[in-house]
Amino acid sequence: MNKKKVIVIIGIVLVIVVAVVILLNRGSKSEEKGLVGKWAYSSFVYTFNEDKTGMYDSLGNVMNFTYEADGSKVSILYEGNTAPLELNYRIEENKLIITDSFGADVEYIRK
Repeated sequence: MNKKKVIVIIGIVLVIVVAVVILLNRGSKSEEKGLVGKWAYSSFVYTFNEDKTGMYDSLGNVMNFTYEADGSKVSILYEGNTAPLELNYRIEENKLIITDSFGADVEYIRK
């Protein structure tokens, strides 16, 4: 192999490595924040704060809560309740996908 071919191959490998690193970092930024933020589906809005508090606005009816999350399940304890609501979730880019108590996925968009 001559020097030109080696240099071209090294250049191509470097471009691929840089592209992969950029793509991996881009994908992790939205998930880095986790649940923290405001998520909306139609007239329903979840707000998750960094201090593990939040609120759910359902057509203007606001319910405050505290929560714990482990990356795939969120436990929400609404004010005045003694038992938390356990929901499976995942985050894909700017979407929070919550599996409701009937097994249906509901997509909330980060605001």
